[in-house]
Amino acid sequence: MKSRSHFVSASTAPSWDLGMLVGSGRVGAVVWGSPDEHAISLTHERFFLPVNARTPPPRFVEAMPRIRTALLAHEAEKAAAIITETTGSADFSQMIWTDPLAPGAELRLVIDAPDEGGGAGGPVGAKPGAYRRHRNLATGEVIIAWQVDGIHRELRVSAPRGGRRVRIAVRSSAPATVRLRLGVTGDLTADIPGAASYRGFADAAVELRAPTEAALTVSAGTAGERATLTTTVSAQDATVRLVDDTGAEFAVDVEGGRWAEFEVELRHGDSDPDTLPLGDQAALHGASGLDLASGVPEDVATETLREGADGDPRMMRALIELAYAAGRANIISATGELPATLQGVWQGTWSPAWSADYTLNGNVQNGGMASLVPTGTPELTASLFRLLVPHLSDFRTNAARIFGFDGAMLPSRMSTHGLANHFSDGFPHQFWISGGGWVLRMLADAVLSSGDRELVDDETWQLIEGILLFSRDVIAHGPVAPSYSPENTPGGAATPLAVNATMDIAVLRDVDRAGRVLAEAHGRDPILLPVVEPKFRIDDDGVLAEWADPVFLPHRAHRHTSELYPLWYDMDPAFEATPMRAAARRLVQEKIAWRAEDPGPPPGNGEMAFGLAQLGLAAAALGDAPSAEQCLHWLAALHFTPAMSTTHDSGAIFNLDASGALPAVVAAMLVGSSRDAITLLPALPDSWAEGAVTGLTTRTALTVELLEWSASGIAVTLAGSAESAWVRTGPITLTLPRPVTSPAHPDPVTSIVLDHRETRHQLSLTWAPSAS
Repeated sequence: MKSRSHFVSASTAPSWDLGMLVGSGRVGAVVWGSPDEHAISLTHERFFLPVNARTPPPRFVEAMPRIRTALLAHEAEKAAAIITETTGSADFSQMIWTDPLAPGAELRLVIDAPDEGGGAGGPVGAKPGAYRRHRNLATGEVIIAWQVDGIHRELRVSAPRGGRRVRIAVRSSAPATVRLRLGVTGDLTADIPGAASYRGFADAAVELRAPTEAALTVSAGTAGERATLTTTVSAQDATVRLVDDTGAEFAVDVEGGRWAEFEVELRHGDSDPDTLPLGDQAALHGASGLDLASGVPEDVATETLREGADGDPRMMRALIELAYAAGRANIISATGELPATLQGVWQGTWSPAWSADYTLNGNVQNGGMASLVPTGTPELTASLFRLLVPHLSDFRTNAARIFGFDGAMLPSRMSTHGLANHFSDGFPHQFWISGGGWVLRMLADAVLSSGDRELVDDETWQLIEGILLFSRDVIAHGPVAPSYSPENTPGGAATPLAVNATMDIAVLRDVDRAGRVLAEAHGRDPILLPVVEPKFRIDDDGVLAEWADPVFLPHRAHRHTSELYPLWYDMDPAFEATPMRAAARRLVQEKIAWRAEDPGPPPGNGEMAFGLAQLGLAAAALGDAPSAEQCLHWLAALHFTPAMSTTHDSGAIFNLDASGALPAVVAAMLVGSSRDAITLLPALPDSWAEGAVTGLTTRTALTVELLEWSASGIAVTLAGSAESAWVRTGPITLTLPRPVTSPAHPDPVTSIVLDHRETRHQLSLTWAPSAS
């Protein structure tokens, strides 16, 4: 078993979004540029600019009886008109954006030969092919090496896990002057059309704090609240001068082979701890690995892998191996006190796509956090609740003002607050009720996979209780109306508003199961919820319907497939029936066929990486290996850059969703589970004839320490702890993809019953000869 530990890229990065990623969880650095000049874009996980309104949502509760009456009469446009009237009177004439994750500072690095002088220009004439970018996935260190006229030069950047410091080291094989300029990130072109620029909101100032130290402070916000990020750079033996009001330059003369070292500290506000106990980078990265027997060496450049994957199955397997390892490393590096945003903990523009916020209608769950539980790091799920718990009061405000219900309603998007005030007529996010139940499922899976009851502390239980009480009121009031299936509009309709979106039904059915697990973990009696009506629906085409109410027609040419929620986690019992499984499988295949028509970025159909996670996870649960594999191929080949960062669309818009999505889909293809069952290789592609994986978790609190398969058989080691034994309440059924034999099972079997009282199981099984 050998998983990928590093990678090499042979290309330069002309813009920040193609740079190499370094992250401590709390602070991030993107290293980009060329031999002439390198740049390092820096930010902090908490540097969200408080520049947008904190207005509570309108009091829809007063108009809700009329809205519901119109929708239940299937007069959706009338309901939309009532909503528009209500929002207009509450001064919501324009969409209120979430507060954006902003860049803190930018460092510009030039290495001059002694006779080049002045810092102007810098080295030129780098030899073609001499430039190499290297990232160690276990330590997180980035190394960039190049040559100029036979002189070797090297740049190293790292950020120790849990800290707020970035370390930079530079050397040249011949004497040189290293020049590092500290300044404000440039006002770059918007990542997406229409993205707001926030540079005008920010003030910046630089000061010399010591003979070898300078600090840049960037602050922004309203009169009542401001966010401040101070980036301090220090270097021994440096000469430092002010360039202007917002810039300073360091100059360090080094002998040949000697290092010039810089320490960069990012401090958010006045009470930013020096370090936080966020786990060890190498241990977290090593918690899971994938080996698909590609045989392609790790030092083959990513550019070669990406080009070769188009026609060579070995190269595609190698690319998936690397994307699995790099995607996990990206997510871990971006998960600190808070979870990864849409852009992780990295920023290089004042015009971020979608504010680089936390989008809770899919990006966080199917993207940035999708791999945390299944690939061996369930403890990092606590970061999501460190984000959510402080905003419980806002969630209660949402429930009361929008629906008049008890409990807590999460918004679809957030960063600095939890008010559901980001919406428009075309995107009525204020009525999306499934966010709370969804995050409870994620926490329940983290608890079941680890057995860690401490993930549910008293403050987290208050949030859980609030979500369950809100869900109880939603169910008790009958059909979900208004109901919103992110971010789709029924076929032929003028508004997305509908009744009983399948996702809402699925989450309400699931939240009871998740809530019972969390109550058990916290030693509480479960909060009982009513039975959810109606059930799921198969439409006239034999496809799983997106709306349980048949009046709302399908619109399948869309990036989301939220109606597949019942298959992403612990499968909804309704999908154990053949007709429902067949309807879901047909939906997956139709969606894949639609994407295949043009997998390029918009106006093509290759939009939104986490939509591939939605399809891939469902396909894996249904045993549809070809469909799941196609999702992986698109994710690996179209959504990873040469720097192994990832994009929202096919090759466009820096975004972390694919980094979490791809490992999650791989894990689902190799291991499935419920509290009393484990399924091995549920969706193994024919092209993965042999391989191995480590560190996948199951909902039995038994971890797959090692799973190996080949043409001759399968071997698996499962292990748990005595502390997690409470999860395993009865015998566990281990299901195999085809009949096997062993000394203990001389007759072919497809399932084996494991004693749940044992904390370790090792099985070596041989494939039984086929009946033919």
